[in-house]
Amino acid sequence: SGGVKFGVVGLGGYARSHLESAAEIESDGAGTLNAVVCIDPENHTDKLAEFRQKGVRIFDDLDQLIEAGGVDVITLPIGIHDHVRLSTKCMKAGYHVLVEKPLCGAVQDANDLIDVRDRTGKTILIGYQHLYSQTIQELKARVMDGRLGKIRIARLKASWPRSDSYYSRNPWAGTRMRDGIWTLDSPINNALAHYLTNIFFLASSSAYEPCHASTVQAELYRAWNIENLDTACLRVQTDTDTTALIAMSHAAGGGQWGPIMDLECENGTVSWMTGLADISYSNGESELIDDGESRMRTGPWRNVVRALEDGEPIVSTLEVGRAQTLCINGAHESCPDVHDIPQDEIDTVTHSGSKYLVVKGLQELLHTSADENKLFSELGVSWAKSSKLFDMAGYRKFPAGD
Repeated sequence: SGGVKFGVVGLGGYARSHLESAAEIESDGAGTLNAVVCIDPENHTDKLAEFRQKGVRIFDDLDQLIEAGGVDVITLPIGIHDHVRLSTKCMKAGYHVLVEKPLCGAVQDANDLIDVRDRTGKTILIGYQHLYSQTIQELKARVMDGRLGKIRIARLKASWPRSDSYYSRNPWAGTRMRDGIWTLDSPINNALAHYLTNIFFLASSSAYEPCHASTVQAELYRAWNIENLDTACLRVQTDTDTTALIAMSHAAGGGQWGPIMDLECENGTVSWMTGLADISYSNGESELIDDGESRMRTGPWRNVVRALEDGEPIVSTLEVGRAQTLCINGAHESCPDVHDIPQDEIDTVTHSGSKYLVVKGLQELLHTSADENKLFSELGVSWAKSSKLFDMAGYRKFPAGD
């Protein structure tokens, strides 16, 4: 069709992934990159020359693009604190939007954006690309059709070491708030947010609506000298009676592993990692699903094209994003103060010029916590601190005490 015209806001950072997706959509003949916004042209001379040659329009800021028009969808691979504000601006100006994940830091901001979408009638979706992968889509189908049935327990664990350059890469990394807007930037609300979202999508009893946290008990820790956490464990009850135990960190040693998601369902068990789902059914049958050619990164892009052209339902809706945001808010309500891990429990390691912090024993602890469905304090860890169970009933605003 070649029909849908995209404008990408940014050229560096995560915008590079959006430009790759736009190129793939173009080679599929499904849409075109029509415009880009570049605030730092001196850093992108080659790319800009290439765009000029191709006839892609270049703007100095989002307002210029909005004013000029001529695109259908504006994509926003930008900082968490700007997601809701700029999505709102674009939709009110008449554009559809593809915004990056996580949706935001506070549920009231998600609710405001849902109101804007409903008032403007514009299409908006979030870059939760894993929802479009074959493994997650087929697991969802097997939960819904009863082959796997309801998910009783979900365990999610991951260790993604991140260095000092990760926290210095932009001014909002590791923050709780930026420009007066909640960011709650952390492994559970940024790098690994996809995988929490997968659980709320899969454990729901509806094809497109997510389920929601009904209670959250979380322990939030930091090794890095940042405002927010770099290490978390949380136990979440959903309104569909699933228990999820999530353990993840940016400060454990031993290289990157995970995310690993294990599901105990009515009629079988699943072990999932990116690209592969291994199912053992209670009747003795087994099944291996892989992502094949599902090209999940461009999933949201293809979804928005088909939504605009054929009315295909949106998969990564604002509601799905809000379910993840709600869980994060519950975690911070359960554990309002991030606990510092004692210095004598932390080693400093240098890899190819970058500094990493390694909390002793944390790598094994992430496994044990998820596998045994126990928070760190319940495992007798010397530096761990227990937290209260927080009830999410009627939750509308973060922080609740405000």
